[in-house]
Amino acid sequence: MIKKQQKYTVRYLWYAVILFLVIGYIIAPFFHTLAQAFQTEDGYSLEAFGGYLSNPNQLRVISNTVWMGVCSALTCGVIGIALAMYMTFLAGRGKKIIHILLLSPMMIPGVITVISFIQLYGESGIFTKGLEYLLHLKSAPYEFQGFGAIIFVITYTQYVYFYLNVYVALKYVDQSTIEAARSLGASRFQVFKDVVWPVITPAVLTSLIVTFASGISAYSAPNLIGGGFKVLSTQIVRSKANNHMDVASVQVILLFVISLAVMLLIQYYSRRYQVNPTDRTTEIKPVGGKHSLFVFLCRIVILLQILLIILPILAIIYLSFMETRSIMTNIFPHDFTLENYLTIFQKPRAFKPLVNSLQMSVMAVGAGLVITVPSSYLIVRYKGRFHAALRLFLMLPWTMPASVVAINLINSFNKTSIFAFGQSLIGGFYIVPVAYTITALPLLLSSNEVALGGLNKNLEDASRSLGADMKHTFLRVIVPNIAPGIMAGGVLVLIRTIGEYTMSALLYGVYNRPISISMITNMQEFKIGISLAYGVITIFICYLALALIFLLDKKRFM
Repeated sequence: MIKKQQKYTVRYLWYAVILFLVIGYIIAPFFHTLAQAFQTEDGYSLEAFGGYLSNPNQLRVISNTVWMGVCSALTCGVIGIALAMYMTFLAGRGKKIIHILLLSPMMIPGVITVISFIQLYGESGIFTKGLEYLLHLKSAPYEFQGFGAIIFVITYTQYVYFYLNVYVALKYVDQSTIEAARSLGASRFQVFKDVVWPVITPAVLTSLIVTFASGISAYSAPNLIGGGFKVLSTQIVRSKANNHMDVASVQVILLFVISLAVMLLIQYYSRRYQVNPTDRTTEIKPVGGKHSLFVFLCRIVILLQILLIILPILAIIYLSFMETRSIMTNIFPHDFTLENYLTIFQKPRAFKPLVNSLQMSVMAVGAGLVITVPSSYLIVRYKGRFHAALRLFLMLPWTMPASVVAINLINSFNKTSIFAFGQSLIGGFYIVPVAYTITALPLLLSSNEVALGGLNKNLEDASRSLGADMKHTFLRVIVPNIAPGIMAGGVLVLIRTIGEYTMSALLYGVYNRPISISMITNMQEFKIGISLAYGVITIFICYLALALIFLLDKKRFM
């Protein structure tokens, strides 16, 4: 009886802690922003929204944002689904290597990708200058900025969500069903429409939500190569920089409403396409050795895609060993130097941002796992409305773009708060890792739930039957068996946060300057070599993490 009471005491104490954190760092900050958006000198009203929405320039910013999200989702969907189909039905030799390369953009922080694309395709980029020289042109043959450039970069970095989700979903397509449809005279298009599409539709809809949310919240590409194309994410940062927090709050609420509305709309339609995947009876056999014009063209497209992935990485590595003067004056820089790396590792001021980013990312991973591992176990083990609500609260940041999370925290913690134990977090070190943790919760919770879904429940039952209490069963049986899935999710969060730029640009201070901010600052100060060296170090860390993910969670990622 006493043990049972202790078990319930521990569980309810945990619920209280989670509720405190969710209210203090997710719900209350959002309502602070909401209050800020509606507040005027005479009280609360819709005046701020009315003024903002009546301005044609601001309406154009909103339409630009929505259009950017829609186009990002469409282009990512076309490319991601096509690549997943190729890898499932046509890929032959070297499939694993190609798969790893296709996942690579997910492992490179967005700000590094944008910088590498600028060095390749910008006005003075290697590829651009090379074309000028070969074609004897007097000026660049294209302009790498504006809406097209933004979509190009976002597609390159975000198609991975479609590719990975659809690639996994295609594992549940039965080869015998395809063969039966073909034998009855169905065309390839009919097979795709009637056999393949119903299976992958839930994965496609989930990917649509993620890519649309990423598209409307993108900051690196619109800020660095947007030109005159203004979107809400860049305007939010500008409003905050000018200390117009009332305007920033209005923009944040609008961005959140757009994201939430699209997510709810897609989830509404996704209920019609719920499928219960079962193990297929016949494994799909890729026709890798088959020779046809279609297969040949597909391989050419895959080759171009791989070149598109590899070239920016090679360019940023190559240029990181060049003097900045050579980068700025030569078509193909050739003045080799180690000075860029020596500066970072020998000068404490240059080395500090790398340490800060690693430290803050590790803190976010640690805090996120402490919150989500017990929570995911309780959610999976104990069904009911309460645990469904708990999951909803922890998944709530999924609907909040990065700039929304940052502005919410600024509005809530720019003064002392009970949730910060009487402290003001703004300007201090911990506000950035707090923001990283909030955005990491949905990813970690989902990853832990996947790991728990593959756990043999007999292990837990055996432990309990031998007299182990809930605490010992959880720590000695559950956690060790799902550890690879937990660690894989943690590594993914590390990769996503170590080069994070949007929240960092809004929240960083003197004491927690991250590597992404240092990269941009050095670019603006014409220390391009140092900026690129930061990028190479970050890429190296991310690829080590990628190798660890494949080692820990082969089933999901291979």
